[in-house]
Amino acid sequence: MNELYQTITAGDLKANTNEAFAMAEKGPVVVLSRATPKAVLVSPEEWNRIAKRLKMLEALEEAQRIEALNDANQSWVSSQEVKERLAKRGVHGGSSLSSGSRNLSRR
Repeated sequence: MNELYQTITAGDLKANTNEAFAMAEKGPVVVLSRATPKAVLVSPEEWNRIAKRLKMLEALEEAQRIEALNDANQSWVSSQEVKERLAKRGVHGGSSLSSGSRNLSRR
């Protein structure tokens, strides 16, 4: 099922900025120019949620890439090294990366 988004024309956005901002507080607003979507307006809170989710998904993808590489090479890194690598990317591990995790030898 396709989601129905709020829409506003570029002209209405320019003429009624405060109304557009109020709409964005309720959810994403697709900005149309000549009936074609050109941009999406979101609240700062929604943008922060999106950015946080993206960062988490990128970290998961990196972890899966490392896991596949380690499986292929039969080499592993410690949980501490994984935490450090993720921290460099701005992602801080939760309980699944606790210090109680087992250390596997490095090849």
